[in-house]
Amino acid sequence: MTPTTPWNPATPLMGRRRLLMGTGTLLAGAVLAGCASEPEPPAAPPSGPTLAEPTPVTGEGQFETFVTEIHDAVMAADEARDAALLAPRVTGSAAEFRTAAYGMIAKAEEWAEDLKRPGNELIVPMTSVGDAFPRVAIALVSDSVAEGVPYFMVLQQNDARSPYTTWGWAQQAVGIEMPMVPDQRVGSEPVAIDEAGLLMTPAEALALYAKVLSDGDGADPEDKLAPNPFQTVTHERIQAERAELNAGVERDEAATIKEVYTVKEGEFAGLRTDDGGAIVMGTLMSTRTVDVKDGATMSYAEDNKYTKLIGKKDFTDTYVRTYGTTVAMYVPPADAGTQIQPIGGTQTALGASGT
Repeated sequence: MTPTTPWNPATPLMGRRRLLMGTGTLLAGAVLAGCASEPEPPAAPPSGPTLAEPTPVTGEGQFETFVTEIHDAVMAADEARDAALLAPRVTGSAAEFRTAAYGMIAKAEEWAEDLKRPGNELIVPMTSVGDAFPRVAIALVSDSVAEGVPYFMVLQQNDARSPYTTWGWAQQAVGIEMPMVPDQRVGSEPVAIDEAGLLMTPAEALALYAKVLSDGDGADPEDKLAPNPFQTVTHERIQAERAELNAGVERDEAATIKEVYTVKEGEFAGLRTDDGGAIVMGTLMSTRTVDVKDGATMSYAEDNKYTKLIGKKDFTDTYVRTYGTTVAMYVPPADAGTQIQPIGGTQTALGASGT
């Protein structure tokens, strides 16, 4: 069985109005784009020290430093297979996922091929306005691989004494129109996880995505979630594995397969788009379980990366794989008449077990 991997490559190009485009393939092939709108100059400061309009709390030059330091930390940790080198810039799920990956590589070296990471080039910074903490930013950054697809990267500063850190990055989806975002000289309003005025609150949107990934389109009877490559690829792979498990017999007669997604609490970032919607990011955890029917045995190839982790290739009860996925979504305003659109995602295999 083949593992689920992050979405894969396109070429970012810079054009007028900071229009970002990439062309490449994700299985069937498509086109992607991301935009930063022409700014209106911030209001000039009045006679006093307080600006008439809120302004970004972090400049582009600072973001370039953050992105470079994050890239360098991940590269150093990957080369040494030492998660301690990720600190202080890489935290949360990003550090947890890397720790799991290094443990898997120690058991099967071919897992090193799955160590994808963002590059060190800042493409579009979105920074929050205002003085409240935690301060949130979402940066579109290059891939570390030439001709690669950019990543949406979360950046967060917990307090004035703390550095900006990241807990995750999601590779931009191909074939999906990207929302317009405010120029970094203007900044974006931060969006709360329970923000009103959107088609759904960000918390509800993430929960809906997890539900649809788990149960299919039937879990979205009001059709609020737009089609997206990650959902399509995930469901196609599960159905292909189901057919392989039950080759020569009726559907699910030999084994069933089900992947269940949940939203990880405590990891969220959201910033306002030009149209009053929001780009939001979060983390999904999932477990893919094969339940073998009584009297049956599921056998996998000797060179299967997952079964090398377990130390066996034949299962008579269950076979389980776990994943973590960082996602980016566009949630439109409540009155926009459009759907919630997943715009990025990177999934990481975290482990496997079976009996």
